[in-house]
Amino acid sequence: MAVSLNLEGLKSVEDVNRLTTALIELDGVDNVEVAREWAEVEGQVNRGQLVKAVERAGFKVKG
Repeated sequence: MAVSLNLEGLKSVEDVNRLTTALIELDGVDNVEVAREWAEVEGQVNRGQLVKAVERAGFKVKG
């Protein structure tokens, strides 16, 4: 299952890398692709878990 997220607050490559690491470390995540305005996550994880991980990393999910 793939989940798409629209993101706010990522300003640099370091931000993208930090969020990629935070998401890939979640149980059930198989693959992550992150850009400054979006993320695509594949695996057995629900959207709520992903949103919490994004917020813990210091960023926001739009919508």
